[in-house]
Amino acid sequence: MSGGTTRPGPDRRSAALRLAEWTAVAVFVIAVYEVIVAGGVALWPDADDAWILALWVAAAVISASGMTAVRGAVRSVFVRFRPSAAGPYAALVSFAAGASAEPVEQMLPRLAELLARGTGARRAEVWLADRGGGFRRASSWQSTQTAGAGETDRVADLAALPQDREVLPVTDAGELLGALTVAGFDDGPFTPRDLLLASNVANAAGLLLRTADLEARLIDRVRAESEQAEILRASRRRVVAARDAAREQIGRQIRSEVCDPLETLIGRMAGLHEEIAGMQDELPSMIAEAESVITRFRRVVRGVYPSVLADHGLQAALGNLLETVERPTALDAEDLPRCPARIEACVYFCLATMVRGWPDGDERLRIAVTAVQDRLRVTLTDPQASDMADVATTAVLEAAGDRIAALDGTLTATTESDGLHLVIDVPATEPE
Repeated sequence: MSGGTTRPGPDRRSAALRLAEWTAVAVFVIAVYEVIVAGGVALWPDADDAWILALWVAAAVISASGMTAVRGAVRSVFVRFRPSAAGPYAALVSFAAGASAEPVEQMLPRLAELLARGTGARRAEVWLADRGGGFRRASSWQSTQTAGAGETDRVADLAALPQDREVLPVTDAGELLGALTVAGFDDGPFTPRDLLLASNVANAAGLLLRTADLEARLIDRVRAESEQAEILRASRRRVVAARDAAREQIGRQIRSEVCDPLETLIGRMAGLHEEIAGMQDELPSMIAEAESVITRFRRVVRGVYPSVLADHGLQAALGNLLETVERPTALDAEDLPRCPARIEACVYFCLATMVRGWPDGDERLRIAVTAVQDRLRVTLTDPQASDMADVATTAVLEAAGDRIAALDGTLTATTESDGLHLVIDVPATEPE
């Protein structure tokens, strides 16, 4: 790339920097001589030649010792406003120094811009190797806003790139991590200077591309694990919903196929009691036996899916439940609003599973149910217990925990001065 005038590059900016440096030096030297020599002659107009010579020598020494500092100060100020004027290698050093302090997604565009400006190319690109064997464009920089015709963000291999590009493979520990490409030169192909700069940039980019590859893999893994977690949560919700639906269906089936026919039978038997006087001794026992069967079936239905839960809500269902518990229990659930069926079923069956196997004791259990800010909170307090292992098995706790977690709720246990507190916290509305 020899001597054209149309090529944009760092030469023009470097010349401007040198002009600014030497202009500042000239001004500094003139100022020193004006202050020291001209000022000394003005103060002592009758001074002899030896004194004037001493002033010239002093001005020369100060000028010589100060020129480096003046050039450095001008360069610092100039580069602060025009960083590219420092030259591509200075920009490369600055890029390498800040590579560990900035996110990878910000460093890759800077790398492409550095390569384009350093070589005078109109367009530079950074390509990353993916695990599928191809290459994807991770970043690009171009001097115009319009991309080339037929541009693609993925190629099967580097040989598939258009022939107008110069391709610089990037490797690390013998592994091909990607490539840097430049295209659109105004003055012909690479010069040896440009080729050396681009090769140095490619050699220095290995660690950066390795970091970009690891970051992309980490993002993919986090995304995959998040998707798996969401699939697991959805599956657990479906299992719980299917379990509740099955309970409700079995309850309806038992009522329709067993309880209702038995109740009809009792009515018929009561009518026969009036008509058949000779069976007066047998019919009462038959009626009592049928009523006993109905009571047992109702108890089974209550355990499967109690009708009072669907008809009257959680407060009434818990009241009926505690009538069957041997341990004395106090329920505080006044003015409890109706919640979705899944929520009420979750709380009911978790409490039913635990309190039916709760150890006996002299002191009364306390169950408090409150609904505050779209959350349903149930607190079971046992004044005589101090640890969950004393009152429930691991299987019971795991089953209750899975059901509660399926609704995005929590099950916690704490020991306080008034005994063991078991807290169930679930949303009062259907989770999304």
